[in-house]
Amino acid sequence: FVRAGDFADYVIDAFDWLWAEGATTPKMMTIGLHIRTIGRPGRIAGLDRVLRHIRQKGKAWIARRDAIARHWLRVHGRR
Repeated sequence: FVRAGDFADYVIDAFDWLWAEGATTPKMMTIGLHIRTIGRPGRIAGLDRVLRHIRQKGKAWIARRDAIARHWLRVHGRR
């Protein structure tokens, strides 16, 4: 991604697609953040735009991997 808008457009498009599919079946989306991808002053605005979009939709859980793992174990237990 060269510009903040490139990153934001891609992630928002993916989120909106999964959001629509999630009306019938729950979905999960991972947004990988690496310093080389998003950690530049010219790109961080893209992440801000993505997070605002997700919050505006509502009913989406934004969580780190460890929180997702703890939730899974609490709901489904260990195998």
